[in-house]
Amino acid sequence: MTTMAPKPFFIVIYLAMLIFSLTKSKPYHPMPTYFGRFHPNGSIVDQRNPLTRLNFTGNPEGLRVTQSNAVLKVEPPVASNGGGVYITWSGVSGATDRDVIGIYCPETNKATDYLDYVWVKNYPTYKQGHGEFSVELYNLRSNCEFRYYTFRPFEELVARSNLLRFEGGPEAPLHGHLALTTTQLNATSTEMRVMWVSGANVTPVVHYSLAKGGPLMTTKGTTKTYKASDMCGEPASGSQFMDPGFIHDVLLTDLKPSSLYYYQYGTDLGMSKLKNFTTAPLPNPDVSFKFLVYGDQGISADAHNTARYSLEEMLYRNATMVIHLGDIAYAEGYAYQWEKYFALIEPYASLVPYMVGIGNHEQDHVSGGEKDPSGAPGEGFHPWFAPSLFHTDSGGECGVPMYHRFHMPDNGNHVWWYSFNYGSLHYIMMSTEHNFTRGSRQYKWIENDLRNVDRSVTPWVLIGGHRAMYTSQKYYGDYMLSLGMRHHMDDLLNKYQVDLGLWAHFHSYERTCAVYNGRCENNGTVHITVGTAGKQFDTNGFMPMDWSLKQMIEFGYGRITVYSKSALLWEFITNKDKKVADKVLLTK
Repeated sequence: MTTMAPKPFFIVIYLAMLIFSLTKSKPYHPMPTYFGRFHPNGSIVDQRNPLTRLNFTGNPEGLRVTQSNAVLKVEPPVASNGGGVYITWSGVSGATDRDVIGIYCPETNKATDYLDYVWVKNYPTYKQGHGEFSVELYNLRSNCEFRYYTFRPFEELVARSNLLRFEGGPEAPLHGHLALTTTQLNATSTEMRVMWVSGANVTPVVHYSLAKGGPLMTTKGTTKTYKASDMCGEPASGSQFMDPGFIHDVLLTDLKPSSLYYYQYGTDLGMSKLKNFTTAPLPNPDVSFKFLVYGDQGISADAHNTARYSLEEMLYRNATMVIHLGDIAYAEGYAYQWEKYFALIEPYASLVPYMVGIGNHEQDHVSGGEKDPSGAPGEGFHPWFAPSLFHTDSGGECGVPMYHRFHMPDNGNHVWWYSFNYGSLHYIMMSTEHNFTRGSRQYKWIENDLRNVDRSVTPWVLIGGHRAMYTSQKYYGDYMLSLGMRHHMDDLLNKYQVDLGLWAHFHSYERTCAVYNGRCENNGTVHITVGTAGKQFDTNGFMPMDWSLKQMIEFGYGRITVYSKSALLWEFITNKDKKVADKVLLTK
């Protein structure tokens, strides 16, 4: 099978309608619990499933400790963010297979407002009234406690643990991450944006210097937050909302290009550890550098592998940036996912700029559109040529957490579309979750941005977004969307000779030839799908397309090395063996 050129458009209409009756949706992804629990068969416990909720009745015995000899203890009593703790219990009489130990943050929460729980029956000594387990915990800007409950048949509070605190307390600076800017000419090279979260609504500051122990410079910033009422719908606006704390934003200016800076961020109530970053090089057609690209990460074990290998790329291979192509934390309205995700990426997102785009699991909604901060009319983008897509994937978030937690370059539409220069590279981030059709606000912005690229300074031009413009994987609803993208965007990318299109959404890997209008052509754009950063695989196979040169269902990440104005290397590294599984050298 070969593809049909999506022009004239009636061909696309015919093909789309033909395959619509065969539409297959991407698989359902369960929502992990705060502890990331698994069923005995190894499947993920789905937080969305109401059968996983505990049935508290409000029984008075659930309000006071009923076994004076029972002891529940958490160690250490002061935990690090994302660090492990041990929970032990002893002296419990009459234990049953309905007993649970839950965590409460803050410790004053009522019984029904637990964050997560474990079944004590999962531990072999529970019938003897004792046992132990370990979990990873995250600083939610409050103290916590564990509680042992038994249900026989109504709940009784058997024991409460000692109070659990976190290093730095509620005011600790958390979730540090960096971003490039384009607020002025060559600002990418002379500025750096620093963001983090704390429980303190006080003036944020960054102290920075060109040398350890050298003269300090200090810059103050701004603080904001968001509320449940800012969301477009449930569960983000209701039971799963969690106070995000105060989000701090400091812009450092007048920095030296290609220079190492040491810095700390925080407030008068607490500062981060000393960290460092290197500013971007000045726009230069011959500068050499490397950076990472991926999408669809989340917080699974495979996502942790991607994070670990990304940090190694920064520390040992001089990677200087990450571009994340949407579907970031997969929070979908369950706010604790954001807390866990930022703890995962902070080690390297506070070392190099972490540039993000919007995905369907951050943006898509079908109600509450008046609260959508992107400015999209109505309920957002719902193209007729992809009727099976663009529904409630964000769990009511509608881009609100993304808009507040990340601050991307200000030359477009905030986190949704923007561009920046980095050395010999001009990069455009678009939103596939917003109208990209000819004449739309986003299309006009992309066209104007491409028109004004100076190829003598930035000879390499890349565009990225979440949903793939060229895909052959057998998810036919998404394939219909890709045909629509090609119809509206292919000519534009060809006219301005965009070198590389970077996409995600599919939890698999695919690389095309230099393609235009569904045909391999020397002056086409190479398209790469790399939604491989950790979310469970999309296992449907691939259709045989002439333009599709490589397909894999593997976890991993992309690495781009820009050698000069004449050579750019793309490599796909698999997490399973950390080897290059695919590569292509683009030359001019």
